[in-house]
Amino acid sequence: MFIFILFFILALAIAQGWSKKIGLRDIKYEYRLNKSAIEIDEPVELVSTISNESRRFVPYIRIVEALPIGAQPLNKKISIRANVLGLGGWFYNSSIYLMARSRLHRKLKLTFDKRGWYVFQGATLYGGDYLGLSTAQQAFPLAKTITVYPKPVRSLYLQQIIGGFLGDISVRRFIMEDPILTIGTREYTGREPLKQMSWKHTARTSKMMVKQFDYTTEMVVTLVLDVDQPKGKVFTEDQFEICYSLARTIAEQLEQSKIPFEFTTNALIAGGETLEQGKMKVTQNLGKAHLRTILDKLGRGSYGENGSFEKIVEKLKVDQKERSDQSIIIITPERDIDKEQLARRLESENIGSILFVYGEDFIEADKPAKEGDWV
Repeated sequence: MFIFILFFILALAIAQGWSKKIGLRDIKYEYRLNKSAIEIDEPVELVSTISNESRRFVPYIRIVEALPIGAQPLNKKISIRANVLGLGGWFYNSSIYLMARSRLHRKLKLTFDKRGWYVFQGATLYGGDYLGLSTAQQAFPLAKTITVYPKPVRSLYLQQIIGGFLGDISVRRFIMEDPILTIGTREYTGREPLKQMSWKHTARTSKMMVKQFDYTTEMVVTLVLDVDQPKGKVFTEDQFEICYSLARTIAEQLEQSKIPFEFTTNALIAGGETLEQGKMKVTQNLGKAHLRTILDKLGRGSYGENGSFEKIVEKLKVDQKERSDQSIIIITPERDIDKEQLARRLESENIGSILFVYGEDFIEADKPAKEGDWV
């Protein structure tokens, strides 16, 4: 009997030592997000895969997945807690078992109720020995990010002032035609000079046709988001957020109107971009990819600044030398006479119309357009 007990203890000790030695060997973890950018309250799936590449059965694995602060599970039965393990903002704690040569896929649906740039930081796996006396762990620090766009502003007042501004610069564009840039033909109206006749197209169509020219003025709009805080002034979170939302809404309006536009800001963007590096500017273009680039910067924007409003004005002066017509929309939290005076100096540089859009006008309920609110 004594020999049997001794043999049993020896076998158990060997098994215990072996289980501690192999721990989480051949256990792999990886994950992905099914979207890289979402709207506020739009679901995103965190799809994780845990694999057992060994030939042994693993009875217990605890998974601690590091989640950014602000992540909320759609499944109310799932609990996400404040992180005390140094893995990130919050964590999702769960446990599984794995058969030999098996793989487990899991989906966790999350939402975010605030604009921002959120960083997921992978997971740490914990596995116990046969006796439960010690724990092995292995970290998988796989960082991935998701951008949450700002909410658009639903405002009749904004539609009116932006619509009037864009209408004004559209009219300016059609003032003068360039006879060098022929873009097609159209029917003769009786007002065109004889030299504008297109005899080839007249003979082909049996109708009086005239050449249609492009225009000398290229309509370009620069959208500026300014978060520069005057000395002694501290903007609130609501003041910042409404400006990000206004920038998103106006960018979408410019895209829908097919007006080439660019974007620049002095806001501090998550990811280390700076105004001095030139990365804060998105050059003029059109299309969904162009708009997504701008929305991404708006989602990653913080409440800090890395350049003054004066620096933006200086860069706009340099850019103007390359264009025949540049109109500017400046979004800023509140009225500031010094900023307005700086911007008005641009008009002497042959820049087109300048429109200030103030965040303070949109924090409260929608209001009707008033004469004198836009220039």
